[in-house]
Amino acid sequence: MIAAVLATILLPATSDQLPSQPFFASDSVFEVTVRANLRQLLRDRDPDTNIWREGTMLWRDGDSTRAIRTRLRTRGLYRLRECDFPPLRLRISQEDARGTIWANIRRPKLVTHCEDNGSSEQQLLQEYAIYRVLRLLTPVTFQARLLRVTYEDSAGQRRPVTRYGIVTEDPERLFDRLGGNGLEQQGVGFVQLNPGNVALLSVFQYFIANTDWSLPGLHNIQLVRLADGLYAVPYDFDWAGTIGAPYARPAAILPIRSVRERIWRGPCLSAAQLEPTLARFEQLRDSIQAVYGAIPGLEPGLAERARRYNQEFFDAIRDRARFEQRVVRPDCIR
Repeated sequence: MIAAVLATILLPATSDQLPSQPFFASDSVFEVTVRANLRQLLRDRDPDTNIWREGTMLWRDGDSTRAIRTRLRTRGLYRLRECDFPPLRLRISQEDARGTIWANIRRPKLVTHCEDNGSSEQQLLQEYAIYRVLRLLTPVTFQARLLRVTYEDSAGQRRPVTRYGIVTEDPERLFDRLGGNGLEQQGVGFVQLNPGNVALLSVFQYFIANTDWSLPGLHNIQLVRLADGLYAVPYDFDWAGTIGAPYARPAAILPIRSVRERIWRGPCLSAAQLEPTLARFEQLRDSIQAVYGAIPGLEPGLAERARRYNQEFFDAIRDRARFEQRVVRPDCIR
């Protein structure tokens, strides 16, 4: 009975009818040039004092080149301090964007390469794959699109660099798309969330081996209130064990030595409460595994490594009772 009830609330009742932002409707790589004073921008490393920098974004539209005014600001925590090229927040001029593919995309995040090398770029592509997998499981997620970005220094002090990047929709657009309202309230517990969302959130974070999140602390979590309850939307997956970035390491309080070790960080859910979510993962297993072969630029060896890591999860959930006893119960949050 519990499983049947939860199966009806894994997704919002109206999600299939919700409009999709045209920019995010395509999985093709979007090529764009970002032009700004990179020397000034990349020196902004203090989240309390960094400012919006003026810039321009250019892209091909048919036979012509379009340009819109864009302001840029560095963001993040660890990556802001440690990366040569920190992630960015964009503020797109809607006056210029009207009638273009950027219309109604106001304050998106731009996930950038951490270091200017191929390994860092491969890690970014694997993070994009995680967004694609989550989109298979639920529409209650930030939409994401892969870019091929050329960064040009308007001051002419740095050479242009072209790397993959990820644009994710801004929170306001997420709320509008889902027909809900955002909530910025720390201290929220799992019991306050939609039960299906609790199960999906917990299983998904375990699936990708991500411990870099906190519901009560709103760390890498966005809350949105929908008609059928409060939902927690995860984002920023660069510390996930399925990627295994060299800078990612578990918190000292966790009984694991590597982010590649999966550990349950959700509440104490029973096998019956987990069943709808685990069954959905199994139903979508082939589609999930296929994502890694569909990411442009992702090295085949890394795609296969991710699929093998995913298969360890699918093997673990085959016996539901054992999964509850061996995985959930020892470390669940009571």
